[in-house]
Amino acid sequence: MAEDNGRKIYIGIDLDGDAAMVSFAYAGCEPETVSPMAGSEIFAIPLAICLKIDGGWAYGEEARRVAKSGLGQCEDRLFERAIRKEQVQIGEKIVALSELLGMFLKKMVTMAGRLGPAVSLGCLVLTAKTLDHTMIDMFNDCVEAMQLPKEMVHVIDHKESFFYFGSNQPSEFSSHDMGLFEYRGRQMSFWCLEKGLRSKPQLLSIREDSYGFEPEQADEVFTRIIPQAFGKQIITTVYLVGDGFENGWMKQSLQLLCQGRRVFLGKNLFSKGACFAAMCKADQRPPKFVYIGEHEMKCNVSLKVYERGNLSFFTLITAGVPWYEAHGICEVVIDGSASIDFWIQQPNSREARIETVSLHALPERENRTTRMRIDAMPRADTEVCVTLTDVGLGELVPGTGKKWEYMLQL
Repeated sequence: MAEDNGRKIYIGIDLDGDAAMVSFAYAGCEPETVSPMAGSEIFAIPLAICLKIDGGWAYGEEARRVAKSGLGQCEDRLFERAIRKEQVQIGEKIVALSELLGMFLKKMVTMAGRLGPAVSLGCLVLTAKTLDHTMIDMFNDCVEAMQLPKEMVHVIDHKESFFYFGSNQPSEFSSHDMGLFEYRGRQMSFWCLEKGLRSKPQLLSIREDSYGFEPEQADEVFTRIIPQAFGKQIITTVYLVGDGFENGWMKQSLQLLCQGRRVFLGKNLFSKGACFAAMCKADQRPPKFVYIGEHEMKCNVSLKVYERGNLSFFTLITAGVPWYEAHGICEVVIDGSASIDFWIQQPNSREARIETVSLHALPERENRTTRMRIDAMPRADTEVCVTLTDVGLGELVPGTGKKWEYMLQL
């Protein structure tokens, strides 16, 4: 890869039970996917790490080969074992699988580009099929093991990866919706990336349907599923992901699918989507599209404030940001009654709901001499814990340190 002075590289890594896929890009470029074999279309890298008897480390398929030769200790399926909080003895140390996964991910980052004075990491996004509290905690442990700044690493699920992939496709995307079929085992799911009401930025969401699937009559069953999934929507681009679409069984169904549509087999779609996410999250410009999924905040939480004599809204929590990444903090001087109003508003609505927090037992002071620190920390996508602290106005009006806590239900 060419290296220009000061270039940033953006990396997306897709993780499942036993393999990872890694895509990378420079700003403004299309993502490329790393293949462990030069010139190959094989992108899956086994989630394995091996401590060799000479003290070095091997990764992926090489880790398995070293262990098979009896030249080291291999730990496989790192991702699912890290989620279970497993530990293992490596040499004389007890090591958490999350630490080994962090070492693996750090190696994947170096595989994606020659990092150094000329090329540095701009942003890394990790993606997995689903996310929950346990996985978020595990990923935080991995980031710590990687010794990367937390603000440089983000975590999203496959649906959000699909959003970033779809919203960064050529302009024909803007006129019609986009579909994705995923087929694994005996289950097929369909996702449709849909545009919401006209707003700036435009809101996108994903509709999901699931179907039982009989592999023995795959072509016939899929032919019936396609019109059910599409309904009356105009979908001009469709992606097929999952190992179930291999082996060339689609004949009648593929003919139907290709009528007026472009169809792609998307083996590395989620790692590319994560790579697009890395570029977008590092971009300081307002986004053109906002995704509202199950992990994203559904409402804006704001304060109405006077700043330099002008009345405006200060946004503490922004809709569309994952709840586990959202955190708002500010300081305000209270003018008038001992209470603070929080404005709760959906991004595509003109209506707002006001929640008033009363500051009981606040010391009596002259007006505009009470300064409060407001800390807003979501506990879920529809719940925000607000902590208010009396911090005072310096030596003239010392703060008491008294705290008030309130749970905003969005």
